[in-house]
Amino acid sequence: MSEIPLYEIGLSKEDPSTELVLSKLGGSLEKAKSVLSEIIEAKISVETKHPEGSRTHYFATFTVITSKKRLVYTDDGWDILKIVDNLCHKLENELTKHDANRQKESIRKRE
Repeated sequence: MSEIPLYEIGLSKEDPSTELVLSKLGGSLEKAKSVLSEIIEAKISVETKHPEGSRTHYFATFTVITSKKRLVYTDDGWDILKIVDNLCHKLENELTKHDANRQKESIRKRE
């Protein structure tokens, strides 16, 4: 199995939470690969706003590019790990929608 390319923009390399963010998103993408097998790449873009004192407000955009469409999820807050958890949850909710859209067997064709 090939690994899905995951790009990050706006995250600090020195921040210890960056590696945890990328591992959480990577795990979520691995789950999604079973249903959305046509994933080409994924990208998380993080902007920081109002870095006052020790608190920083984050605005994150998570984009998953498949061969058929582009899935874009956004979230913001004070804790980057909670934001990433929300983005992973939004991606996993997409999997249940995709599963419900499958072609159902016709009642007339049953024997």
